[in-house]
Amino acid sequence: MGVNALVKKVLAEVGIKPERFDLQWASAAEAPRFVKLITEFTQKIKELGPIGQAEGLDAEEVKAKLKIALNLVNDRKVRMSFGTATRSIRKEGDFSQKHITEVIDSKLGGTINTGIIENGLLTALEQSGPVSLSKLLEQVGAPKEDAEKILAALTKQGKVEQKGKKWALAAS
Repeated sequence: MGVNALVKKVLAEVGIKPERFDLQWASAAEAPRFVKLITEFTQKIKELGPIGQAEGLDAEEVKAKLKIALNLVNDRKVRMSFGTATRSIRKEGDFSQKHITEVIDSKLGGTINTGIIENGLLTALEQSGPVSLSKLLEQVGAPKEDAEKILAALTKQGKVEQKGKKWALAAS
């Protein structure tokens, strides 16, 4: 259930309807429940339409947002924070979906938001090449202070570099 909450949070934060994902458990002995779950989920997806339609995004925007989401869930900081959150949930013993969602939101919210900005900056630089900070902020939609802090960290990591007034991916 923690993975469900994490994926839904990441999808919502990147601008994809979280209803497009659902993780439910059904044993082999629960065939009627399995059929019901699949039927309900299929109906929900049909109502939402093709990915991007309900979100008001074109195909390229969807691809960019899904790339950011994928990079984010593969990020070491997010995985470590998720591990901390799941330990907290086990220790508290409250396994309701509401509680799990609250813990994921509180323990991973900042990490997810920072990761989205970081991945958004890297994706924008990958797509557009050297670009000014104002153009990056426009593309990513991040607050200037947050983006500057993340760009400074990415510079220290050797991932980006500033060339005059433009930012670019660091030469490999």
